[in-house]
Amino acid sequence: MLPLVSTMVCAMTVTIKFKELVQVTKKLRQIMLALVLNFILLPALCFSLAVTFLSPNPAWAAGFILMGTVPCAGMNVVWTGLLKGDTPLALIIAALTMILGVITIPGITALLAGIYVSVNVIDLLWSIATILAIPLIIGILTRHLLEIKLGKALQKFLPAFPLVSAITAMILMFSMLAINMMVIPRDLSIIVLLVLPPLILFPVAFGSSHLICSKILHLPLRETIAIVYSSGMKHLPLAMGVAFASFGPPAALPIAISAAFQTVNAGIFYRIFQRINRPNN
Repeated sequence: MLPLVSTMVCAMTVTIKFKELVQVTKKLRQIMLALVLNFILLPALCFSLAVTFLSPNPAWAAGFILMGTVPCAGMNVVWTGLLKGDTPLALIIAALTMILGVITIPGITALLAGIYVSVNVIDLLWSIATILAIPLIIGILTRHLLEIKLGKALQKFLPAFPLVSAITAMILMFSMLAINMMVIPRDLSIIVLLVLPPLILFPVAFGSSHLICSKILHLPLRETIAIVYSSGMKHLPLAMGVAFASFGPPAALPIAISAAFQTVNAGIFYRIFQRINRPNN
């Protein structure tokens, strides 16, 4: 599992222009909002739902809580681009959450999931270094070397890296489900408990982000789209890899189940934003 996650992160990192992080100073309020939503609101929501529904199984609860601590999904840029949102803002948020994830994943997980499982922060940091930090560095160096060697011609090859990342993510998700098939309970009531947390989480995550951006802060629609997708969507393959390495295969099960609900809600809000944007066309 770990080589797959590392390959996925590295390939995704190559596509990010880290020079664009200088734009942080131009949209500091929007970026700080996205970071608060990513690393405070989502962990709090995941913790609340884990306590409410998954407490009977500590591994499931710990995995679901960990899901709220990981960076936003790389697909945030794709959804933002499809809706003609602020793609540079989505890219910056993706890069920043990925970098900060090296600190936030072990820190927030130890704080919130420690009530269910024994969290060895040193071991968790080592897992994060192996799965996230080292592939990040390799990806940044690869991008730099390719820019030196290929220059503008690099743009022709960049589409291959998201494809590699997407393929490894799909293999990872199917592998995690296959590994956990034997431990899925046959009791329908317990299966319902596994389904309810993501069923509630993603509408609340997407909806609250949209409400804060559009109704409270009155941000432009393009920025709202970028922030909603950058905070409502979590990097679930990465979360599964960390859960698998730190808490064992069962901890990855609620994350794998959450993948379908996250995608469905991304599609629902795609339609919502299309309707909002239609009168302006």
